Amino acid sequence: MTGFGKSETKIDDKKYKFEIRSLNSKGLEIRTRLPETLKEKELEIRKILQSHLLRGKIEFNATAESPDGQDEFQLNIELLSHYVNLLEAVKNKLGVEGDSLQAVMKLPNVIKPTDYTIEDKDWKLMQDGILEAVHQLKNYRKTDGNAMMQAMSDYTNSILNKLAQVNNLDSNRLQLLRERFKNNFNTIAKDVKADPNRMEQEIIFYLEKMDFSEEVVRLDQHCKYLLEVLENQLDTKGRKLNFITQEMGREINTLGAKAYDPAIQRLVVEMKDELEKIKEQTANIL
Repeated sequence: MTGFGKSETKIDDKKYKFEIRSLNSKGLEIRTRLPETLKEKELEIRKILQSHLLRGKIEFNATAESPDGQDEFQLNIELLSHYVNLLEAVKNKLGVEGDSLQAVMKLPNVIKPTDYTIEDKDWKLMQDGILEAVHQLKNYRKTDGNAMMQAMSDYTNSILNKLAQVNNLDSNRLQLLRERFKNNFNTIAKDVKADPNRMEQEIIFYLEKMDFSEEVVRLDQHCKYLLEVLENQLDTKGRKLNFITQEMGREINTLGAKAYDPAIQRLVVEMKDELEKIKEQTANIL
């Protein structure tokens, strides 16, 4: 969701500059900084941004420039003269010294916003400028997004490759565990009376708990679904990707808990690492 866009619009002797910055956010947050001449259009500017930008912390900054530099404020000469005369009268009456002009410059309404009404034709030009900045922002996001999508696809394929290695290692894992249990049982049975049938039942019970074939199938499906969503030309997919990664995390954690095999657990750690990289990227996707 990060991005940047800017544009300029010239109207008569004024130049308006529009800049938009976007950062990650769960929703749409818009902050605006506008010159006095555009304050009346703030609601309309917000509507434009809301209709084109679905998520992100948006900072919209507009500035107005004119050749003489007096684009937003003007001096109220009549009020200034009135304040100066009053202050001079007070100074003469009390016999005090001081800079009257400097003092009255800080009084209310001495400097006031320039009276300026935006005509429809000028507002249309400004809207075009704002939309151009939005277009640049979206292009920035798209370029950045394509790189992220490729990275996420690579991370997901890496998880699938490691999952295939887990399948290879799992081919005789349960058989090795069965033999280990039986050897332990035989060692114990030398010193105590034990029921072989009951022991076989217990072995079967624990082996069933250690079987992670369902987790492997579900993780494979989640990974392929994530790749499918990445390829889908949807405007928004970040939340869906986030939900998918949550499900992937559950299956990887369960797989690791059931593994009882150092080689498989090493692969589980590597899959978790790849998944965290995917999650980092989903935070920046609409």
